[in-house]
Amino acid sequence: MFKKSRYEEDINTHWMEEDDEIELMDLLFILIRRWKMIIAIAVPVIIIGLTYAVLKPAMYKAETTLMVSSGQIYSVEKLDSSEISKNQKLVSSYTEVARSKSIMKNVIKRLGLEAEPEEIAKLVKVTPVDETEFIKISYTDINARKATLMVNEVSKEFMLKIRDLMNFENLKIVEKAEIPTKPESRKRVLIVAISGVLGIMLGVFGAFLVEFLHSNIRKPEDLQNIMGCKIIANVPDFEKIEAEVKR
Repeated sequence: MFKKSRYEEDINTHWMEEDDEIELMDLLFILIRRWKMIIAIAVPVIIIGLTYAVLKPAMYKAETTLMVSSGQIYSVEKLDSSEISKNQKLVSSYTEVARSKSIMKNVIKRLGLEAEPEEIAKLVKVTPVDETEFIKISYTDINARKATLMVNEVSKEFMLKIRDLMNFENLKIVEKAEIPTKPESRKRVLIVAISGVLGIMLGVFGAFLVEFLHSNIRKPEDLQNIMGCKIIANVPDFEKIEAEVKR
C-alpha cells in the first residue's frame, strides 16, 4: 500500500476545514433567514415565564431545630466520638419518622384541618445537619402564621412519637419556630432567564425543523451550492409562462 504524501494530506485537511466552514455558514444563514420565526417562538415562552414569576404567590418558610441526645449528661472530657456517632445515627432514623403518615394524621386532627396526610407531608421538610446531632424541620405555606403553627405542631407530635417508640426522651427543641417576616426568594430573575434560554432553544429547533422539511431545491443557486459547479443555462417552465401570458 502506498502512503499519502504530506502534500496530499495537507490538501485533504484543507478541504475538510473548508467543508466545516461552509456547513457553519449554512447554519448561520438558516438562523438569519428564520430570525422572525425564532423570535415568534421565543417571545411567548419568555412572556409565560415572566408571568409565572410575577404571579407566583410568596411562600413563607418556618423552621425549628431539634437536638438528639442519649438522655445522659456528659462532661466535655467524657463525651467521646462513639457517643456522638450513636446520636448521629439516631438523627438519620428520626428523619424518616418525622414525615410519617401517623404524625401527619395527628397534626391534621389536632388542628382540625381538611387535608390529606400526603398533602401535609409534601410541605414538611426534615433535614439532618451534616455531622451534628441536630435536625431541622421546616414547613412552607403562603400564610406565615400557618407555616409556624404547622412546624411547631409537627415537632411536638414528632417528639411524642419518639417517646412512644423508644420509651425515653432524647429529643429537645433547641430553637422554636418563629413567624417569618419575609417570604422566600421567588427567584424571578432565574425563572425569566431559564424561560429565555428555553424559548431561544425552541426557536432555533423550530427554524432547523422547518428548514429540513423545506429542503427542496427552490432556486438555481441552491442546485449550484449542492453540485459545487456553475450553472451555464436553465430550462424555463413553458407551461407556467403560457399561463401568465394568457392572463
